[in-house]
Amino acid sequence: MKTHALVALTVLSLSSFTTQAEQQNEIHRVGAQLNGGSASYKGSSKDGDGVGSLYLYYNYQINTSWALELGINSGSEIDSWECKELRNDRVICDRNDKLLFDLNANKIDLINFVVAAKGQYKITDNSYLYGKLGGQYYDYDIARNSNKLIQETGLGVFAEAGWQYDWNNGFAMNVGLQYMDMGDLDTSSLSAGISYRF
Repeated sequence: MKTHALVALTVLSLSSFTTQAEQQNEIHRVGAQLNGGSASYKGSSKDGDGVGSLYLYYNYQINTSWALELGINSGSEIDSWECKELRNDRVICDRNDKLLFDLNANKIDLINFVVAAKGQYKITDNSYLYGKLGGQYYDYDIARNSNKLIQETGLGVFAEAGWQYDWNNGFAMNVGLQYMDMGDLDTSSLSAGISYRF
């Protein structure tokens, strides 16, 4: 499954992007996106192994089709909540603190420093398909409360593919699928973000 996903994202990202997008020579873009999805550790995943993150990035537009991206991603586990409605329109919510993976853990914190190539293909005047492929330096901790069980750092693969809409005023929005391979830990997320080019 991991190999098929990487091959598909690589083909999308490295395919021939021959669009001649007009963006008034604006070569810089800064953006932010929220990611939410699932994680697996050593191939183990189960209900409740959700992660969320904030990804901040900068693009330098090399030409109309290609850009260099530098980014930083910071994330953690997503806890679900169970809410019950009581009398008199009162609601009580409790955190559903499920254990992560097959470990006696309930917390994960991660940070990633990304360098990637971004290619885009114009489908309408302001609408593009895009693909990103690169590498990232990762640092993550898996813990039970404040007791760290696993702490890992290293280099891994970063990939993303999606759709972007650019307004003429410089603002843009995007939605996509993001994948990060961090050795024993993998994340697959749905992404939604905004950016500004100048």
